[in-house]
Amino acid sequence: MTLMIDRESGEPLYAQIAADIRAQIESGARQPGSTLPTEKALQQVYGVSRSVVRQALDRLAQDRLISREQGRGTTVLPPQNYRRRAGQAGGLRQQIAALGRELSTRVIALDQLEAPPRQSEQLEPGQAWRLERVRSVDGEPLIHMITWIPQELAPALSIAELNGGSLHEWMRAHQLTPRGGPRQLHAVAASRETASHLGIPEASPVTLLEGVTRDQFGRTIEAFSAWHHPQVVFDLEAEVSQAPLPASAEGLLQELRSLISRP
Repeated sequence: MTLMIDRESGEPLYAQIAADIRAQIESGARQPGSTLPTEKALQQVYGVSRSVVRQALDRLAQDRLISREQGRGTTVLPPQNYRRRAGQAGGLRQQIAALGRELSTRVIALDQLEAPPRQSEQLEPGQAWRLERVRSVDGEPLIHMITWIPQELAPALSIAELNGGSLHEWMRAHQLTPRGGPRQLHAVAASRETASHLGIPEASPVTLLEGVTRDQFGRTIEAFSAWHHPQVVFDLEAEVSQAPLPASAEGLLQELRSLISRP
């Protein structure tokens, strides 16, 4: 059986094959630990030369979707999770760097608009910047983010200044010091736009992180929504609350303290 690939599209054949196998892996049709067909079998499936198949497998190996080992064949790797601390405001670049990985940012759009009602309640009155970005780790898109910034506090923003860099670093360079603020995590289905930016099927489950960040004077300097790829795992530090002693036990302790304190 030969699967159809588009030889007229202009997209390299190896890229089409890699995309097809990637879709099989991400949909669960090929489970972690399972073995892919041999190169010869894939040649027959796609009707291409062995060199094209090897290029496709090399691409998948570079993306850490498969492992190719001599004598063991080609196996599907478990999904690679990317971790971030939910209780930390900002500092994502440092968190990623600590894992030996590289965070990059691409600005999709920067516009001056009236903020929607929900965001306008959180920001200074007036026009606001709508900043839309995609943040990637080692070239893999992981976060689709929309941030609203009061224009009064940041009158001069440009794509050239923000593309590839950190918004919070830009703010610090312009006398705005991010301190933190409330955050909420939601489980949502990816919209068509978010799915396109993250390279996942529409309606895939994603984690939405929403919140505001205030500066050293308590002013809200951003209100944001950040949709995270399913491979992103949020770490939380939890403490067990100490249950109060029952009244009888508390009374007993008071009596013991009284006895101990007597001369």
